[in-house]
Amino acid sequence: MAEHDEWTAADDALVRRAMATLRTDVESLPLPDVRFVRARGRARRRHRFLALSAAAAAAVVVAGTVGYAAWGPASSRTPVTPASSGRTASTTAPPSTTTTATDSLAQPGALPQLTEWTSSLGLTGTVRLTPVKPFGPIECLSSEPGTKVQQEEVTRAPEFQGGATRFRIGTGQDPQTAAENIASDLAGCQLAPGYTVTPQSSGAFPRLFSYTAGDAGSGWWVVAAGPHDVAVIQLNQNDRPKSGFTRAQVVKLADIAEQRLARYGSGTTKTATSTPDTSGPKALDENMQVVGPAPVPSSALFVAASQWSSTALTGGAATNAGPGALEGSTTVASCETDQQQAAIGGRVGIVSVRVGTSSTGYIGRQRVQLDDSTGSDTQQAYVDARLAEAKKLFGRGCAVPNAKIRSTPGPTAGTWRLDTVFTDGTATLSEWVGVTAQKTPGAVSTVVITKMADPKQGFAELDRLLNLARQK
Repeated sequence: MAEHDEWTAADDALVRRAMATLRTDVESLPLPDVRFVRARGRARRRHRFLALSAAAAAAVVVAGTVGYAAWGPASSRTPVTPASSGRTASTTAPPSTTTTATDSLAQPGALPQLTEWTSSLGLTGTVRLTPVKPFGPIECLSSEPGTKVQQEEVTRAPEFQGGATRFRIGTGQDPQTAAENIASDLAGCQLAPGYTVTPQSSGAFPRLFSYTAGDAGSGWWVVAAGPHDVAVIQLNQNDRPKSGFTRAQVVKLADIAEQRLARYGSGTTKTATSTPDTSGPKALDENMQVVGPAPVPSSALFVAASQWSSTALTGGAATNAGPGALEGSTTVASCETDQQQAAIGGRVGIVSVRVGTSSTGYIGRQRVQLDDSTGSDTQQAYVDARLAEAKKLFGRGCAVPNAKIRSTPGPTAGTWRLDTVFTDGTATLSEWVGVTAQKTPGAVSTVVITKMADPKQGFAELDRLLNLARQK
């Protein structure tokens, strides 16, 4: 039987000194309120959106049968990384930008853009804007005021986490009343002991609230109201007892949020993927042949065929609407398929435009998809879905037998050039595609140019036709 080394007094003294040092270190750090720890633990497990889950984690030290738990000093804590939720790839902002708020508002979107977050709050370094899917609940709200339609998260590691959520308010309901209910919930919010909310504005919206959460950080809440939407914004700075963002900075972001709701929110034609241009020619009505499954949308929803004519597009030649049965198909651009289009509800019609009367004279076509249901919320959801589909479909290109369709985004959002590159060396074919919402509720237009007199003006001509379509 092997002999064991004898335990010496020196060994005993060494262990006692180590345990004494450990006890001194642990006892010098205050324990957090257990209710606060449990509240944050529940928030993490529920994946609550922008909750206190980004606060520092507790360090647990176990010695023998005695356990010690303590919060480390701020300088030694490692921020918790939020669990992956399968969200899309983030966008990284440059260290600095010269884009102004006025310029950025030309970019479509009902919630603040990445450049607006960075410029308003003075954020530098790597800042990421990430769409949140599936949507998560918002802390402090006793109930949701409408249909959640958009949610985004903004982060700058390791100390800042923010985000915005947009609710579409139902028909017959008042967005201002919904916003007041949200403001009331925020003002009375008590997520946990030490969580204190202080109103920083009153009266008209947007409404601001600052908050502190003890060692879990501090931040701001913003409530912005639009004609048909309400947006809730939260800014959280982990480990900061007082937020580093000033009231003026938060006011700037809040004002941008409210302007975006008014310009691109639900029920506006400007939810289109590009900014409507109020200048330029006015749309005319023209009696034209519309093909598609009956009943087709009225020709009054289409750009007049005669208005397609221009020097850049047709060399000045006149244009007219010609027969365009498309052999029963409702696809109008590359990367679309009959199966994909068949899954889309609503009414659909197509007008094909040509120069002269020859079958080789066609220069483009326009498709109108229309949800003529009676509910404005349903119609707006239909429009939003079509715009999102177009971005996904045309934005990435596709492959077909013997060819690859390469996508190039245009200078205006919601426009693309699709180049069909053939593997057998056949000359590349180009088409310019744009998608926009129309003035008529529930109506979406897809405009496709297939032949240009001056290809360098393809996107400019596409924008011109889209502007005419928006007026319908």
